[in-house]
Amino acid sequence: MNAVLNIVLLGPPGAGKSTIAEELVHQLPLVPISTGALLRAEISARTRIGREVAPLLERGDLAPDSLMDRVLRARLETLDPDQGMLLDGYPRTMRQALGLTAMLADYDRLLHVVIAIEVADDEVVRRLSGRRICEGAGEPFPVHIDDLASIMRCRERGGRLVQRDDDRPDVVRQRLVAYHQQTAPLIAYYENQGVLRRIDGAGTPAEVARRTLAVVMGHGSWVGG
Repeated sequence: MNAVLNIVLLGPPGAGKSTIAEELVHQLPLVPISTGALLRAEISARTRIGREVAPLLERGDLAPDSLMDRVLRARLETLDPDQGMLLDGYPRTMRQALGLTAMLADYDRLLHVVIAIEVADDEVVRRLSGRRICEGAGEPFPVHIDDLASIMRCRERGGRLVQRDDDRPDVVRQRLVAYHQQTAPLIAYYENQGVLRRIDGAGTPAEVARRTLAVVMGHGSWVGG
């Protein structure tokens, strides 16, 4: 069986990971796995997991490792062995990183590349505190209060702008504290393993996505049997 490409995408909230993930999935044979999206689906469905995690996310805290393991393992069980994957939002702690290694081994997978998107804290706060979600105009989409064209497009379609609770400035800063305390150590961990690739997160999400794709495409050790 030929090897498949398995990637982890790291970066602070507001780094543009969802846009980067979309570009990688568009260009490469990868299945996107966003733990944030999985958790939001649990919350929307009001499952036991959703009820447990909702108040944590509203405060800007991270979900417990044991809960994240359950959510991710359930998703991995649905993947075809010949499908590569792009993990966005997991791991976020050393405990999760070690758990991921064991989990991937259970499914006969290797981690090939860890992409670390680097963005300054002040820029993260600016991006997220100004972010709104256009709802009521078809599929919800994000806009920024500085992007007048997107705001007009939302309103012309009859949509309304909604700020997510976890995009409030105080919550964003709390999310950054949690990120630096629990996720930043993973940078050194994966760097020591030789799989880390750092990406400058300055510029538009599309620009960062192009940089990321160039780095991944230049990583050839995963090709072959």
